[in-house]
Amino acid sequence: MSNPEQVFNVNPNVAKPLAIACEALVAEYRLLVNDAQHIKQLGGFGTLKSGLALQEKFQEKAFGSPDSLVNALESHITVVDGMRAYFQKCIDNAAMQEQQNVDSLRGVGRIN
Repeated sequence: MSNPEQVFNVNPNVAKPLAIACEALVAEYRLLVNDAQHIKQLGGFGTLKSGLALQEKFQEKAFGSPDSLVNALESHITVVDGMRAYFQKCIDNAAMQEQQNVDSLRGVGRIN
């Protein structure tokens, strides 16, 4: 059994490149969302009912339906942004701990 109080920590030297990679991935996802939103103006399927139905189907898969590409990308953005925030927290915690160590070492040997 694992202890529920155990915390998973990432070395700040590892967390920083991971946070940067997460930022880059979110930026790529946002570009894909922007591209997918242009698909709602999709055309070229002709004027037959079957062509128009196919056009609508493709548009919904990209933008309009609950399981659309845009919704999937937004979900991925949320997850990756949460990961980035966690890695940034690891970096911030390490910096704070380092500062506390420096502050405590400055007081060593001083007479009050």
